[in-house]
Amino acid sequence: MHESRTGLSPLPRSFFTRPTIELAVALLGVRLVRRWEDGTASVGVIVETEAYGGPADRASHARAGPTRRNAAMFGPPGHAYVYRVYGLHTCLNVVGAADGGVGAVLVRAVAPLEGIVALAVRRTPPARTAPPRARLAAGPGNVGAAFGIGLELDGTDLTAPGPLWLAAPAAGMREALLADGVAAAARVGVAYAGAGWSDRPWRFGVRDHASLSRPFPRSG
Repeated sequence: MHESRTGLSPLPRSFFTRPTIELAVALLGVRLVRRWEDGTASVGVIVETEAYGGPADRASHARAGPTRRNAAMFGPPGHAYVYRVYGLHTCLNVVGAADGGVGAVLVRAVAPLEGIVALAVRRTPPARTAPPRARLAAGPGNVGAAFGIGLELDGTDLTAPGPLWLAAPAAGMREALLADGVAAAARVGVAYAGAGWSDRPWRFGVRDHASLSRPFPRSG
């Protein structure tokens, strides 16, 4: 296992080699590490995810098969799939699947832990104040902005120290985070997929966490 300059070792590729629904839940509590060009790093804990499958999933970018844009989504597991939405926001996805399958998990929200100033600077427009710490990376577009995740990081190997990787939770962190359970609800913004896909409860999160992109129904 590689050691990073932060002391946080990346998760092994075997962690990501599982069905994306299972991976989406497993990623809750995992630490996202962003190493900046000056050698410093910002760290946050993933608190909300959304699972997307292969070509059969009508809400997935994989539904039309591999393209230049979605190539990273087709594997191997443990890499980043980064894309831009609305021409403005970049979104981080974690590629994962088992037995040669296709899929990725959208990182919808991250709770900042370390390197807060670097995250806040990237979320603060000129002459504006930074959002509260808990909201710096609340929402997939805000994850991309706060952690400086651009299209150049598409395909990044998240299992090796570099500009971006994923590390295991600190001892006891995941258990404490999930003490109230994992919430589940339908994915966001996929009405185009139609009934049977748009309503699948494949969005997962730490129930009632302050950094969620949006609340989960209490019945979810």
